[in-house]
Amino acid sequence: MLSVWKHSTPSFFTSQGLGSSSTRRNGGTEHHAPRFRPKSTLSPLKYVQSGFKLEGDRLTLSLGKGREDGVRQVSFRIHHRPGVEYERVREVSIIYDKGSGQFEARLVVEVKARGNHGQGRVAVDLGETVLLAAAFEDGTVLLYSGRFIKAARRYWQKVRARVKPPSQENPRMSRRFRQIARKESRQVGHLLHLATSHFIRECVQRGVKEIVIGNLTGIREGMDYGPRVNQRLHAWPYRKILHMLRYKAALVGITVRNDVEERGTSRTCHACGQVRKANRVHRGLYRCSCGWTAQADVNAALNIYERAFHVSPVKGSSGRVARPVVLSFRLGWHTVHEPKRKECLRAS
Repeated sequence: MLSVWKHSTPSFFTSQGLGSSSTRRNGGTEHHAPRFRPKSTLSPLKYVQSGFKLEGDRLTLSLGKGREDGVRQVSFRIHHRPGVEYERVREVSIIYDKGSGQFEARLVVEVKARGNHGQGRVAVDLGETVLLAAAFEDGTVLLYSGRFIKAARRYWQKVRARVKPPSQENPRMSRRFRQIARKESRQVGHLLHLATSHFIRECVQRGVKEIVIGNLTGIREGMDYGPRVNQRLHAWPYRKILHMLRYKAALVGITVRNDVEERGTSRTCHACGQVRKANRVHRGLYRCSCGWTAQADVNAALNIYERAFHVSPVKGSSGRVARPVVLSFRLGWHTVHEPKRKECLRAS
């Protein structure tokens, strides 16, 4: 399993090693840069499986033979969070962080998965407004809100609407368009990491050994809620969420299944099995004529659990589940701001 570490490194590296690069060809004096790059921009140093050596907590990097100061290598000490065991380092990158003004060493390593002696099980229903609805074996239910992800995507969609988009005549995205895409991706990814990491920690604390997620393959086919909603649902990062859950669960010895049919779980009554679309009164409420009432995404998660394990996680004869715990994650230190007016005017 691959993992990424980030480490602060001494500010040894100068523009000789990380500066903007250009090439002098045929012994001439003319520079042929591959593309424009400001002189103040620092390029990353990247080593893949060679050019570096890690002994204990000391990392040694080869700088080659072309430096004017004659320095061939540099060595420094790294620090990482405790309790991490790895087999070998696969990749090393030296990155300059503009925010902190420091250099960082980013290591991609092979990490051994921890043993897991738990026996618990949990079913997960993926959604939009409720990002994750998790039904545990003991009837406990956790709901992870996706509202802040929706808000971030909606904000950047409005900003993107003021920028000239790619066209058939000019398919290349403008610099501003790519910048918007990167910022949106970073913010959404940050929120997804917060939610999925918290969920995996909850699974470890509750002794979960197996996670079952409804299979959404083909779920978007035939979906028609209008142009705006269709576009939003088709762009929702279901595959990214599934990928995060899989690799984070593997690190703590939890298996993830994605082979349970999800179709119809939102319309099916968990208590009596009646399938009726009208039972979903509104987005957050499911009410059946048999008397079963539950949060709609909780009802879907319970149905996924029963389909996967052929047993209901609801304990007792009352047919009740614990009151759902709703968890929400904000952007935290991330700042969402409106760009300057002149940057987002549509080009004529």
